[in-house]
Amino acid sequence: MSGEDSGGTGPRGDTGPVLPPADGPLVGVRLPDGQRLYAVVRGRRKEADGSWWYDLRIHLPSQGSQRGRLLALPAAVDFRAPAGVCEPLDGQPYDRVPTERHGVAPPWKVEEPVYFTGDVGPSRIVHRGDCRAVRDVSRPATAAQARGVLARPDAAPCPVCRPDRPLHATA
Repeated sequence: MSGEDSGGTGPRGDTGPVLPPADGPLVGVRLPDGQRLYAVVRGRRKEADGSWWYDLRIHLPSQGSQRGRLLALPAAVDFRAPAGVCEPLDGQPYDRVPTERHGVAPPWKVEEPVYFTGDVGPSRIVHRGDCRAVRDVSRPATAAQARGVLARPDAAPCPVCRPDRPLHATA
């Protein structure tokens, strides 16, 4: 998104900037010094003060090696930016971006427990969104996603909040 970008033919045949390939929707980001770049939107969050912030990712060149030969390899850099410096781009699927709101618990969570001893349990544990028994990394889930996880043989419902009861009752 530099001033040298003369545009071109976009993905739908329209004129505009030619966007780089990405693993998610892109936004234009205005940096404090006035430069502009493209970043992949990984998530967005409404904070307690009412402001919106975007979780973004860019890839920068980084040094790597292969068989003793130095290479320039892409390195992912994640950062958070206020919505005011993020410029939406036409044709990007922002409706699929995970959205969180401060103080609002998701309806369900899927925990991915980490086991450090020989005592290994389920690889996924489904919780109600407000369950406090979550100990490891968890991600929000819809009812359909939570049911899908519970259907797996390597998953289990939380023994504290028992999400399987309402999930199976509404199936």
